[in-house]
Amino acid sequence: MIIKGYILTYLYLGLLLFITYILNKYFKVNEIITRKLVHINVSFCYVIFYHYLGNSYHIIIPPLTFILLNYLSYKKNIFKGMENNKETLGTVFYPISVLIMAIITYVVPEFYPYFGIGLFCMAFGDGLAPLIAGYLKSMKIYNNKTLVGTLTVFIISIIVVILFNQIFTLNMDLFSIILIGVVSSLLELIGINGYDNLYLPLGVSLFSFILGVV
Repeated sequence: MIIKGYILTYLYLGLLLFITYILNKYFKVNEIITRKLVHINVSFCYVIFYHYLGNSYHIIIPPLTFILLNYLSYKKNIFKGMENNKETLGTVFYPISVLIMAIITYVVPEFYPYFGIGLFCMAFGDGLAPLIAGYLKSMKIYNNKTLVGTLTVFIISIIVVILFNQIFTLNMDLFSIILIGVVSSLLELIGINGYDNLYLPLGVSLFSFILGVV
């Protein structure tokens, strides 16, 4: 099971990077889109972690390798479809946040669902917000972020929490679900230079965990 988990994780990541490289190089898909495809789809490694690695120390190893790969890509532009803005460290902060949540999950197994909530709120919310905001123009409200982008994060976060609430039977009420959506959208709104990839998933996962256990 453990070996299969490692194989599936790295095969999935390699295939994802290969596909985005092909899209960028041969089909001239904009790097912003390919980067967001990676941003969103890397989050599904969580499913492999959950089914094959459990809450063993093995869930810590892949994020460590992701940090190294993402940093090398950031410095050397190895994965062309991943990097489109050298002024931010968003692609490096992403696996750092995953690593921290994985460590918390290893120490506190009950954190696993909230690990997923934080991860998918960031991956889909932050991943889709600029794309939708770029298509549906709206007023800017803070940090060059738009109303449409913020609402996108809010709505997606609520959907994520509802799904995890059902799958893991977390028994969160409607008020708690909406509150997590608000926190998620606010954390994304104040994020600059890619730092939201670090504190959005961590903040949402910890906040939802507190709501879930209190």
